Amino acid sequence: MIKNLLLIDDDETTLELIKLTVIRNRFAENVITLKNGKEGVDYFQQLGTSQQGVVPDLIFLDIFMPVMDGWDFLDEFSQKYQSLYPNTPICILTYSLEPEDQEKANEYSNIIYAWNKPLFVEDLENIKNHERLKHHFVLA
Repeated sequence: MIKNLLLIDDDETTLELIKLTVIRNRFAENVITLKNGKEGVDYFQQLGTSQQGVVPDLIFLDIFMPVMDGWDFLDEFSQKYQSLYPNTPICILTYSLEPEDQEKANEYSNIIYAWNKPLFVEDLENIKNHERLKHHFVLA
């Protein structure tokens, strides 16, 4: 089980469903939810300046959001915060992952998965087995 999961998505229902899924399946102990990329950038800015909050072990990121979308969040995170938090991988979750989105996702070194919603238990298992996250999970 990872300690801290940061979930950035503008849809309340999706936030609650994913939070419920990851907690029930003992994937994450603590889930922090934010509603757009701007809130995500603000979270990391606050984390870096005031040491308030927790460094996430993993980020689940929606792409299509108001205020600041996932791509803009990724650009900001890559430029300003990835060097401070290099061990924070990101999984893209979206309702419409087009081939060009997958290609674009591959341009970011911190993205480990990109897939279409909804999130299934099998997806959690695939993420658990990813090389960059194996050390966060212990066998029960």
